[in-house]
Amino acid sequence: MAKVDRDDIDATAAAWVVREDRGPLAEAERLERDRWLAASSRHFGAYARARAVLAWSGRASAPAAAARRPRWPLAVAASLLAVLAAGAWLAWPQGTLHQTGRGQILRIALEDGSTATLDADTRLRVHYGARGRELRLLRGTALFDVAPDPDRPFSVEAGGARVTAVGTRFSVGMDRLGRTAGPVEVLVSEGVVDVADGGRHPVPARLQAGMRALVRPTAGVEIAPVGEQELDQRLMWREGMLAFNGDTLSVAAARFRHYSDIPILIDDPDVGSRRVVGLYPAADPVGFARNVALSLGLEVQQVGDGIRLSAPRAPQRPPGRELQ
Repeated sequence: MAKVDRDDIDATAAAWVVREDRGPLAEAERLERDRWLAASSRHFGAYARARAVLAWSGRASAPAAAARRPRWPLAVAASLLAVLAAGAWLAWPQGTLHQTGRGQILRIALEDGSTATLDADTRLRVHYGARGRELRLLRGTALFDVAPDPDRPFSVEAGGARVTAVGTRFSVGMDRLGRTAGPVEVLVSEGVVDVADGGRHPVPARLQAGMRALVRPTAGVEIAPVGEQELDQRLMWREGMLAFNGDTLSVAAARFRHYSDIPILIDDPDVGSRRVVGLYPAADPVGFARNVALSLGLEVQQVGDGIRLSAPRAPQRPPGRELQ
């Protein structure tokens, strides 16, 4: 792409972001912006960087100055919309792969002063370039503390989601229940991030501290507030603990599987649908199983290398003739 084309794209992206900062778009403007974003992945990349710079600075530059001298470089990742919609990754640099095993929590110091804390059974690829900081979450959950650098936006791609920040603290978690198209969860504990799904809703949604987003392939980005206590509970994995607040036993058993070689076996769907509340050591599925067996009136037994939770068996009648 010629330099003049790059400048035109950056200038147009800057103009749209400045216009949005002045107030809600009219319907005709919104349609025009969406058509422009959908026309090219480079448009979306420039637009995402412009929003990131605005979030970092807290104010917009003057439209004329932005149009004359664009401040945003080209995106490193190509074909963002098509890539996310198709579930493939085109022109993705190899970068550095970081991964954790079962029961392992790893804190990584990145070269720019940012940190990434990886939950158990997580894979993260990191590529830093002159024009951007690109990370790809391949599986699992990670918490990011981002060092401010408005000239190099910090972006995390996971499943069908793209999260862009400049200086903030947030976590991204992928579905762990074996579903091929499960949701991606984003939790923001500090600062501001933009979340896009790359499908039918390409325009990023703005999240502030104390907010949660679920990105679903068919439903776009769903945003809801999250209380400070709940936010802390959802990040307790950093301390080797698992917090449950009404989760089903099946979900809890699946989460423990990432921290221990001892599986919790549940054959009865009715038992698996029971709800559990509490804070438990992630590396102690046996203690968890015994605790919930007592509180929910279940039976627990060792079966091979695992531990099984089941409903209590009905008492058998003693042998003898039935009374008439």
